[in-house]
Amino acid sequence: MKLSICTSFYNVEKYMESFISQLKNQTCSDFVCILVDDGSTDKSYENCVRAIGRDERFSVIRHEKNKGLGAGRITGLEQVQTEYLTFMDPDDEIEKTTVETLLNDIHNTNSDFITYDYFTKNERNEFEKISDNSKTVKELFETKSKLISHVWHKVYKKTLLEKLDFSFYKTVSFAEDLWLCTNCFLNAQNPVIIHNAYYYYKYNSSSLVHKRTEKSIRENIEVLKNLLQNPKLKEIKEIEAYIKDDSFHAFGHLIFPSKTNNFQLKPHFDEWRKIDSEIGIFLPEYLSGFVRKYVSFIRSKKDFFAKLMWLVLELKTRK
Repeated sequence: MKLSICTSFYNVEKYMESFISQLKNQTCSDFVCILVDDGSTDKSYENCVRAIGRDERFSVIRHEKNKGLGAGRITGLEQVQTEYLTFMDPDDEIEKTTVETLLNDIHNTNSDFITYDYFTKNERNEFEKISDNSKTVKELFETKSKLISHVWHKVYKKTLLEKLDFSFYKTVSFAEDLWLCTNCFLNAQNPVIIHNAYYYYKYNSSSLVHKRTEKSIRENIEVLKNLLQNPKLKEIKEIEAYIKDDSFHAFGHLIFPSKTNNFQLKPHFDEWRKIDSEIGIFLPEYLSGFVRKYVSFIRSKKDFFAKLMWLVLELKTRK
């Protein structure tokens, strides 16, 4: 049995040699790595090709222009010929025994979807293991686990991914991991959680992924809208509750002011009401009475009071 490793990259020239070296030095060589250069404008492709050399386990595909992380992963997925695969990012790190560990776990569990713990590595090279006590998918979503919404640190059976319609996934660059993982949790026949970590995620505070922009807010909302329209969501109430709660926080970026982002300095009441009328925004039980009144004013289209509430909130953020 072999494992496919799908890696989409864009302008990460300084990481390519190290990433490929980590794979070449694995204790188990039963893998193939499909790399997709998503229109890099630096020397990522050249460094990648040079690092691969004549190693036939590696193949590289190039996009003429940048299409986004989701599209890059799909390009790699379309080339997979093995029964199982995983995703990795070139700026992260893995254990030397990663491939061996994953193949052993696939053999021992016969699972179509395996979720693992992972490590985070910050800019000061400090490590933290991300784990919890969850044993089932329901427990993961009940506790809002950090193990839910990243596509790396997971193993997929190819037939599971073939059940999904990726036409939407290709169109987004933010929160696409949440879409893919949630759909896998909804469709997996035998999902397994293994509390063992092999993946080192390097947190980069300057990364676009960690900054709220108009584009990221809008795409996050589109992802949540798509998930909320999935009829399978109602089959596992814990997952539905998680997505509804997440949707309120995403929509909140449209109506609550923030000093840190120009797009959020002024609430977008009209857009919020439009989205609310389309799918209905779920209000978590823990919300304060003040917030509930704020939302109620917007829903009733009392713009004067809604804007008055915003002024009060804006004054509070300035303190």
